[in-house]
Amino acid sequence: MNENESGKISLRTKLGFACGEVGDNMALNTFTFLIFTFYFTVVKIPAPLMTLGFILWALWNAFNDPLIGYLSDRTKSRWGRRIPWMLGATIPLGVLMILLFTPPTTFTQNQSVFIYFFVILILFDISYTSFNLNYNALFSEMFVDMRERSSTGRIRIIFVLIATMFALVFPTLVIEDITNINDDPITITQYQISGIVAAIVIFVFYFLILKFGVKDPKHLSKDAESAMSFTNTLKFTFKHKSFLLFLFPALGTWLVINILPTLSPLFFTYAVGITDTELIGILLMVMFLVSAASTPLWEWIRNKKGARMCGLIGIVLFLVSVLLFAYSTDFGIAMVFMVILGVGLGGGLYFYDQCIAEIIDEDEITYGVRRSGIYYAVLNFFIRLSMILNFVIIGLVFTSTDWMNYTPNPGVDVILGLRILMGIYPATVLAISLIGMYLYPIKGERLKENRRKLTELHDNKKSSI
Repeated sequence: MNENESGKISLRTKLGFACGEVGDNMALNTFTFLIFTFYFTVVKIPAPLMTLGFILWALWNAFNDPLIGYLSDRTKSRWGRRIPWMLGATIPLGVLMILLFTPPTTFTQNQSVFIYFFVILILFDISYTSFNLNYNALFSEMFVDMRERSSTGRIRIIFVLIATMFALVFPTLVIEDITNINDDPITITQYQISGIVAAIVIFVFYFLILKFGVKDPKHLSKDAESAMSFTNTLKFTFKHKSFLLFLFPALGTWLVINILPTLSPLFFTYAVGITDTELIGILLMVMFLVSAASTPLWEWIRNKKGARMCGLIGIVLFLVSVLLFAYSTDFGIAMVFMVILGVGLGGGLYFYDQCIAEIIDEDEITYGVRRSGIYYAVLNFFIRLSMILNFVIIGLVFTSTDWMNYTPNPGVDVILGLRILMGIYPATVLAISLIGMYLYPIKGERLKENRRKLTELHDNKKSSI
């Protein structure tokens, strides 16, 4: 698919492709927003066991994600490399969204509940990674032209934000006592309703993308025939300097994106003093509406100044806004800061796909084989592994503030800890990310030369079919 061909992609295909983001982010954000709060406040697994479970889960990803990425790059089928994986993951992922919030009622001991919790984490990640990794790999393969990639990226981000907003706001309308202050048995049923709705959304939108939005380019699917060994695949991936530098902004951004929804129910309830879950939903909805509205701004910056500059500006704004947000003291102040945070979040999400696609382009020019799967796999591996840091810090703060076991109405030490976890810690991570983004080298003449070489390479691949 050369520069001219990529321009022929219809709006229907772009919209169909973006539908994958709805199912994808419905799964991820329902999981991220509810899973910690559910098992800590409703199921009442102690914080040390929760931390252990998430650490073991992240270590599992050290094997799971790179392996799936490697196997995906080597898959041969009549549908190409990516689509069989996406198709096979759809039903299991939907079912697991329900099972996440349905621990067997016969489990009465912490150890038994912990085993169920850990097994569900593993199964969820296998299914989610099988779809998400291959879906993202197709983005850089289906959309090659920079403007097509940018415009499709804008549509994707809008769909991401709409899905994320729904995933975070809908539970606040259904779950009356999201942090289980009153220990009401109906709360677990309300969590389960959220899981069922998430499953339905996943089924519907994954069907739409598989039906209308994906096509594995034949000249790139043939790269499976000349794929490298697993050892060489990892070796050459870690020799790519642009990729290694990009790991810092990518991991930092996702660390912050993951910790904000994980702790937001507890933070809003105890640090900001908002006990009405519908008000929490309104705050989250405003943030994501602003993020969606800011997407054309980030697309304009990307087209005018490149993905690197888009990332630099986005990270700076994200850093400042998260610091302000963490020290909200009431609903009104939180609302103002959520607007600023929404713009920063929009930039933090937008630059990610644009930069990794440029990195994969450069890798294909170097080795002649399109290895999208392994790059997203290695990124996923580090993102999941970095989440160990999030949960270790959460566990340390909760334990040191005597919140090892969940009890409502905690003291001032817990509130201070929540502010640090939502402000100082994310800001520090983003400051390190900014350094990596500044050093990111694919820009200017290097980017232009990569575009020229990539077009020639794809023309040659097409002529050989």
